[in-house]
Amino acid sequence: MIVYTVHPESIYKMMREQGYYEGSRTHSDHADWFERQYNWMVAQMKKRLPNYEGDEYPVWVWKRHPDRNGPANLRRGTRGVILKLIPDEDILWSDFESWHFPLNEGPCTSSEEEWKEAENWSTKEIEKSWEMIFDFEKLSNRDPDWSGTFDPEWIQGVTPRITMDQVKKVTRFIAKGPKRKTYGPPKKKK
Repeated sequence: MIVYTVHPESIYKMMREQGYYEGSRTHSDHADWFERQYNWMVAQMKKRLPNYEGDEYPVWVWKRHPDRNGPANLRRGTRGVILKLIPDEDILWSDFESWHFPLNEGPCTSSEEEWKEAENWSTKEIEKSWEMIFDFEKLSNRDPDWSGTFDPEWIQGVTPRITMDQVKKVTRFIAKGPKRKTYGPPKKKK
């Protein structure tokens, strides 16, 4: 299976030097703001990926070729790479659109009725509902008037590590997307 991932050129340089890249909290633009959600995803990786021990942060991959100038990729002017990979295994797939339920700390529900019930859910019950993002059959069967139609083209994956031997093509670019602010709190100065 072919997958893609987008990174700053500096990450790719580091990857070439050490032969691999592991997800890192340090390299994430969103780790501070979404710490709870990323930790939840790490726990899901540990639960669902047999060879994952929970030490690395997720590396995000896509089944579809990413738009190098998409607003969520890299800031304007950043030198980046799109890596085309053929990984061995250990990818946890989820629905990109539904991932926004955990990001927004809201319940992932199948209908408006369930959404209303969720007003009384505990934090634990809400987090349990997030597991629906991995269940493509359930996502496909949700009420389309409530949640829209599940689009299998918008599948994202997380993996703990990518290696140089998995890289089949490197596309270098300079991000030309719109200027954007970094989401979340300001980075701590070192």
